[in-house]
Amino acid sequence: MNKTLITLSLASFACTAAMAQTSVTLYGIVDAGVQWTNHNLTSTGGGASTFAAQSGGAQTSRWGLRINEDLGGGLAAVARLENGFNAMNGTMNNSGRLFGRSAYVGLSSSKYGTLTLGRQTTAIYDFGVLYDAVGPATWSAILLDSAMTSRADNSVTYVKKFGIGGGTLRIKNLYSFGYDSVTGAGPVAGDYKIGKEESLLLTYDYRAANIGLLYDVQNGNTVAARNTRTSRYGVAFTYDFQPVQLIAAYRLYTQRAAKNTSEALYWVAARYDATPFLSLNWDVFYEADRNTGHGNPLLVSFLGSYLLSKRTDIYVQLGVVANHANSSLGLAGYNTVTEGAFQTGAMLGVRHRF
Repeated sequence: MNKTLITLSLASFACTAAMAQTSVTLYGIVDAGVQWTNHNLTSTGGGASTFAAQSGGAQTSRWGLRINEDLGGGLAAVARLENGFNAMNGTMNNSGRLFGRSAYVGLSSSKYGTLTLGRQTTAIYDFGVLYDAVGPATWSAILLDSAMTSRADNSVTYVKKFGIGGGTLRIKNLYSFGYDSVTGAGPVAGDYKIGKEESLLLTYDYRAANIGLLYDVQNGNTVAARNTRTSRYGVAFTYDFQPVQLIAAYRLYTQRAAKNTSEALYWVAARYDATPFLSLNWDVFYEADRNTGHGNPLLVSFLGSYLLSKRTDIYVQLGVVANHANSSLGLAGYNTVTEGAFQTGAMLGVRHRF
């Protein structure tokens, strides 16, 4: 009798799942490599070379679950849980969050767009993915602006595509009630502005051309920083000559606080699919600093990847930073090399997708 009930229950569950057409996909990336860099800042203030093992040289190591349930009539329930981790020591990224890369649920309509709630990538992140040819590799735009990998807690996101003038307009609009509730204050009773973030990305594809516009503004995410307002504006253009895609981009950063600061970031880039197995990508960045203290460094980055199979590739990344007398950008971020240093680095890694 018990066996009969169990069999009937399993059959009923399988039938319900089939009717709902629910799919749950487990996916991930494990990425690790070895790197060498010179002129790294030492405890005595000098510079020295360093060899190190590196997790996530080309892409952050991660695993996740992607969920989709067909509700009928062009409507679906969607959800994603994605964890980022360090393949060198097994620890979690994103301030120790279990699902720090993504944790959201929502509804998607083929007619009305997609609305999701949770921890999600910002428009700045999408701007970097689209227009940084080497990103999200370690030596890319994230060295000059860590927000290129940013996510927002407590957020609501709406995404929609429109056909306009023979091309496709895509809108991503995010609003966060408290973009960092782990290291910051998160939503604060009586002061909705603390931790608020508004993020918007517009892209338009017309044949081989694409243009993107970015707007993002954050309020300070602690009570003490409540009057700090950080804004980013961006514009980018790409043209796909097949097999070469060329990119030009500009991002302006401003911060209004006790002392107002601003700087501009310019870059040109290229993606080249040399063969179905070999891809070559370049970036050249220049930061025009006004008063943030970063100086005016120049970063040149290259990433080459060769597929050994559909899931596994080996890659080489090369980076060069040319600092002026008042700048100290390194391949590990600001203030990691001696001031005015000319730093070079090389990385060899392997990446597996599942």
